[in-house]
Amino acid sequence: MNCLNQYCDADEIEKDDNFCYKCGHWTAKGYSFIRNKENVENILNGAAVKKEDNFSVMVSVASLAFISFFMISIIRGNDLYKPFFYLKRKANGYIYGYNVSILNTNNSYSNKIVNSYDEALNLIIEDLDNQSWKCSHKIETSQYEYEIQNKTSIPIVSFCDASDNVSKKIIGVIEEMYNLFPNISGALTNISITNASTNKEYIARFQPMFQFVNANEDITKYNKVNKTQILLNSYYFLNEDIMNEPISSVVGSGWYVNDATWESTIAHELGHYISFTMFLRQNNLNNITFVTEENEEKINNVMNDFDTGEFSLSIIYKALENYNNKYNLNLNIEDFALTISKYAGVKDKNGNLIADETIAEAIHDYYLHKENMKNSSYEIIQIIKQKL
Repeated sequence: MNCLNQYCDADEIEKDDNFCYKCGHWTAKGYSFIRNKENVENILNGAAVKKEDNFSVMVSVASLAFISFFMISIIRGNDLYKPFFYLKRKANGYIYGYNVSILNTNNSYSNKIVNSYDEALNLIIEDLDNQSWKCSHKIETSQYEYEIQNKTSIPIVSFCDASDNVSKKIIGVIEEMYNLFPNISGALTNISITNASTNKEYIARFQPMFQFVNANEDITKYNKVNKTQILLNSYYFLNEDIMNEPISSVVGSGWYVNDATWESTIAHELGHYISFTMFLRQNNLNNITFVTEENEEKINNVMNDFDTGEFSLSIIYKALENYNNKYNLNLNIEDFALTISKYAGVKDKNGNLIADETIAEAIHDYYLHKENMKNSSYEIIQIIKQKL
């Protein structure tokens, strides 16, 4: 079949084609179809075009779109998806009524082959690094994280979505604490902003052991990895309007040591970490990060002993003795702790002093006031520095 356009030199046209493939003019079949009034509705629905061509065009367009998207994904990488996570952050803020972290710090993994301490650390670093592209923070914040990691040997520090102002405040606390206690590196794996299970569960939290890799696997087949971390509640650290209020508006007056701020609570949590570090070293351990068949039992025993609180209590009793002798007093341990702050004197459900909180608040006091700290805090700090 030929084209009806006398000037068209198209080769043989398939007999079921309505239009010429070269010039677009109708063929004899197409002309007959168009002249038939009964086919008007079909023409309006596109029946005058060859169906096989429609399908081919759709396949071609779809293939081109896929190839284009694939190439853009390679060139742009994860940046291509950043607008999605920006919208997700905004949606979460609307849903919860405050900013939340886009990162998941509760990831855990199974059936992972881990052969060394360095490999264990790399898994911890990769877990947060692989999520960091979702964050909206500026280059300056990334630089703060990198600098404090180098200064303190903390493997990874993450302030995802924190403002420049808040990030600098956090960095200032960490840096000053490592200046005051320069021998505490080695056991802390990360400091991260996270979403607490409830918005007011804690401001900041020290977690001596989070079972990160192969927690439930047979130790004879898989080595394990633990994180020792400080977590910062996103409810506070990603919401500057809340942090602009005094911390006493949440915890009450006198709960923390005098002059406490939102960011200074990190010094309190580092105080818990310091207690933990002292106890590990007393038991000839530098950290509990990489768990093997050879050290698992020892690590479990050390953790159970630490949880009793006896180690921290022994430090407080020694500091109390030195304090009473120096000032010719006869304070009991509860009254001694309360000279620091209400939090320092907090008790457990059985009415016993939680000595680890007393130590953490003494360190908090030392961070804020240096040589002007409370005399009771001074006695505790002296023992800590001897043990470190």
